[in-house]
Amino acid sequence: MQTLQPQTTSRLDDIKHLRDIFNAQNSKELKKAFDALDSSISISEEDLEVQFNRYFVGPMETVADPFASVYLDNPDVFMSKTTLHVRELYETMGFTYSLKNVVPEDHLGVELDAYYQLLFLEEAKEITYLSDLRHYFLHEHLALWIPRFLERGLAQSEHASPAMIFILMQLKSLLIRETTTTRSS
Repeated sequence: MQTLQPQTTSRLDDIKHLRDIFNAQNSKELKKAFDALDSSISISEEDLEVQFNRYFVGPMETVADPFASVYLDNPDVFMSKTTLHVRELYETMGFTYSLKNVVPEDHLGVELDAYYQLLFLEEAKEITYLSDLRHYFLHEHLALWIPRFLERGLAQSEHASPAMIFILMQLKSLLIRETTTTRSS
């Protein structure tokens, strides 16, 4: 069991850092989470925040909206049936978060946080009764919309930002590892 601990820690850390990037409330939090991913990209807090906002936040049209409902439902409607479905999943998980009713439940950062918490219980605390729910959330939800989000983000060459491409590729790598890991579990 000890030989699995470094892999587990790395797995949880990767999810945590990506979660923290998408949940960052300011440039300092964003930069700290970005640097934790061990990127060789040197970028200032301000530039990182500007690029992140251009890609995922706004106020102008974003490159890739970080909401599941955009990819699974109507791209012009937030808080749709996907958002409500995710809300129900969170209730089943017992998951709560501090930005409820401020940030929709289908926001990537919120979903990564829910996934992180499920995996943390399973891996670090050895509480496995929620593993089927984690598998369902991964394969029947995250794996359905995140590839579309990644495709949109990576296809925008006119907005190419090495830092944003790095974040998207880290997310892609994470999704591949998680779906592969869970299939073999």
